[in-house]
Amino acid sequence: MLLKLSLVVALAVGGALPEAAADPAPAPSVADAAFVTLSGDDQPEAVTDEAPVDETGVPADEAGEVTQVPLDDVLVEVPDVAELAAPTPAPSAGTPSPTPAPTAAAAPGAVVSDVVETDGFQMLGVTWPDDQPVEALEVQVRTRQDERWSDWQPLEVGDEAPDAGTPDADEARRSGTDPLWVGESDAVQVSLRSTGDAVPSDLELALVDVPEVDTPAPDAQVRGAATSGDVLVQQAAYSTPTALTSQPAVITRAQWGARAQRCTPDVATSLVGAVVHHTAGPNGYSSVADAMRQIRGDQAYHMDARGWCDLGYNVVVDKWGNTYEGRAGSLSKAVIGVHAGGFNTGTLGVAMLGSYEATPSAATRASVARIIAWRLQASYLDPGGSMRYTTNGGENSRFSGTTTVTLPRIFGHRDVSYTACPGTGGYGALPDIRNRARAYVSPSFVSPSRSASSVARAGSVRVTAGAVGSVAWTLTVTDARTGVRVATRSGTTASSVSATWDTRNGSGQVVGAGPYRLTLTGRATSGGGTARSWSTTVQVTGSTNPATVASVPLAGDLQYVPVTPVRVLDTRPGAQSLGSRSRVDVKVAGVSGVPTGARAVAVTVTAVHPTATTYVTAWPAGAVRPATSTVNVDPSRAAAAGAVVGVGGDGRISLYNNAGSTHLVADVTGYFVPSSGTRYSQLASAARLMDTRDVGGTMRSGQRRTITVAGRSGIPAGATAVIANVTSVGAAGDGYVSVVPAGTALGSTSSVNHLRGTDVSNRVVVPLSGGKADVYLAGGAADVLVDVVGWFGPGGTLTFTPMQPVRAFDTRAAGGALGSGSVRSFAVGRVSGVPSDAQAALVNVTAAGQTARTTFVTAWPADDARPGTSDLNTGAGRDQANVTVVGWDAQGRSSLFNNAGRTHLIGDVYGYFAP
Repeated sequence: MLLKLSLVVALAVGGALPEAAADPAPAPSVADAAFVTLSGDDQPEAVTDEAPVDETGVPADEAGEVTQVPLDDVLVEVPDVAELAAPTPAPSAGTPSPTPAPTAAAAPGAVVSDVVETDGFQMLGVTWPDDQPVEALEVQVRTRQDERWSDWQPLEVGDEAPDAGTPDADEARRSGTDPLWVGESDAVQVSLRSTGDAVPSDLELALVDVPEVDTPAPDAQVRGAATSGDVLVQQAAYSTPTALTSQPAVITRAQWGARAQRCTPDVATSLVGAVVHHTAGPNGYSSVADAMRQIRGDQAYHMDARGWCDLGYNVVVDKWGNTYEGRAGSLSKAVIGVHAGGFNTGTLGVAMLGSYEATPSAATRASVARIIAWRLQASYLDPGGSMRYTTNGGENSRFSGTTTVTLPRIFGHRDVSYTACPGTGGYGALPDIRNRARAYVSPSFVSPSRSASSVARAGSVRVTAGAVGSVAWTLTVTDARTGVRVATRSGTTASSVSATWDTRNGSGQVVGAGPYRLTLTGRATSGGGTARSWSTTVQVTGSTNPATVASVPLAGDLQYVPVTPVRVLDTRPGAQSLGSRSRVDVKVAGVSGVPTGARAVAVTVTAVHPTATTYVTAWPAGAVRPATSTVNVDPSRAAAAGAVVGVGGDGRISLYNNAGSTHLVADVTGYFVPSSGTRYSQLASAARLMDTRDVGGTMRSGQRRTITVAGRSGIPAGATAVIANVTSVGAAGDGYVSVVPAGTALGSTSSVNHLRGTDVSNRVVVPLSGGKADVYLAGGAADVLVDVVGWFGPGGTLTFTPMQPVRAFDTRAAGGALGSGSVRSFAVGRVSGVPSDAQAALVNVTAAGQTARTTFVTAWPADDARPGTSDLNTGAGRDQANVTVVGWDAQGRSSLFNNAGRTHLIGDVYGYFAP
């Protein structure tokens, strides 16, 4: 039989490692290698687009450049099997051997190449096109070292393959044998024999030259190493596994001299199991430096001869138990490797460096178990358990695509592929590896889950989990937005956890709508050790609308009494947030220093942690809710607004949230009564009493500045309170500004809440102390402006009368949006319910559909000059409201100005001031 063999040699030319890897210290070992941070149903979901961190490794031209070196076609006529000469015997030890004859094949019926001379190599393999079938192909090689030829050594046909659809499979790749480490060699001869019908063509011989480099882990630094025959073993440090309290020590890719990936592997959504391998190379390496050199050779062969993205294994462990980071990103993500065709996705491929027909050392078994335990623990898996896995099939797989098989959570390569890997001894060590890994993760939770991701108020949600070891567990429920603890459950188990939360807080109240964090923690009932905690978020849904109280008529001609700001509502401590279309009635009269006879209150309403774009409306309890907004707010940011609200039935005001879920805070800064208070006077034009852009400079978090208010800019010395517009300008981050009576203790009341990079204003009633007020800033730095529009005190001439809100204007319905620099007048003084002798109205002005990133709106009597102040600061992407006190001309007209872009304006009258 005549066979033709055409060989092409792929030669990997080595070089030096980069300077950074040349002189590390100290040398890594199981005990003192660099630490690598790890993160963390059975079947992994679809591959994500999240790739490992882009890595810069040793340049290819320094770690192993592949060069294609064409050879003359080798035509070898080999006689029939019966006539074939016997193979050339290996030389005796110490006896040089002649160059073998071309017909000195490894076996009868084989084809042998000419001798391939090179400058030197240490590892080799044979590859062929991926689309060519291989049936019973036997490949053997012999190499020359120091002018002596080795025995023929088999090259096993590679039993690893990429999963279909992954970048490794999409690259121009080749099938081939496993690489074989042969040591320093300068010539090779290849023998091929096929007992099947298919013989691949376009064969390539891959010779890998891996340079010797300075190593960060000399064998003298491998702690606990002792000689036992020709294998160094770790001493009994791992004989009794204890719970993992820190990440295992790992020799990083940078330390062993890895190259950068040639393409970016996919990452599975989760890790579901681990596959144990051996590299099938020799075990004779005598130092960590030698081990690193072999790993570099494996990487070069996988990338340059097979065409894969990176080293196929996720992790490698040497015979002393040192652990090496393999494929980039594998220590923190479920990076898909190339180690078990059809079973790569969602599994951690751990390879023992060498051939393990004999039992691996205790140190190797311990390190394999430890790294697997750490990675499976991050996915809340039991290393001693089993899983169901649906394979997509693959080269050399025992199972066709879409087959679902039940496997141990830690299994051997031979369980899923036609291979002897991880060797007889390696496979026999799997029970010990599983037991050790399970001991390392005790105590731990297994596959924790929740019964639902969303639950209606007054419903319940259940958390379940398996357990490894005896665990004392606690389920803690917190408001995900505020961190306030809502409820706890606890127990002890050695098998499973089951805990139910009934959506109630510790006082038995049903919580408000919104996101809640359920966190499961645990500790060993004896001997110490803490389980890895698990958290999930559950959305509580539903509305709250209490029975409507009886309405009461609103009183008029009211006078103002200032109070130190007092909090009348905070939904955060008891997790009483308002859901969509929800209402809460807040007691304001007869509490916290506000008398039962109060007929209106000055209140600042703050929306905190809203989950959606929404608005909040304030009105007298028992009355019909007006179609207006008091506070407009966007998701995840706080916003405050001042209002003067009539007191309704049962001494309450109502607050309504339109969409999503939000916490609400309400602070009363004064109240109105028919007598014994002070009257109001409107300034002819707003007075700017503070502008940090001109005086004092930008305010920083924690700063407090005092401003004199009474006795300046038309405000009499006896003024007891003012109505002021407070503006935050160009805030550097989240935060708030609070304006309070001078010298009073600071609470968490906000007058205006920052919006990063833009301007926000809010109109508030500010009581004075000694004619002064304090301005305090928390959070991101910002400039602050304070503009006073009127005052309360002796000598005031106007009383206040609240009213059911009446819409005065809406440019969406008539007139269209105001353009940049536009002024438009509206008959605010002629609104129904406002008497002819009224001099000013309390108007809630809302901007909607703004086109400019930032703009401001000013309101004033139509016959006056426009003041140089703002009543509302706003911008594109957010509807925003602010209350203003505005007068009018003889025809009852008030003017409004828009500074930039286009915006619609809506105005609602909430009350008026009259003699």
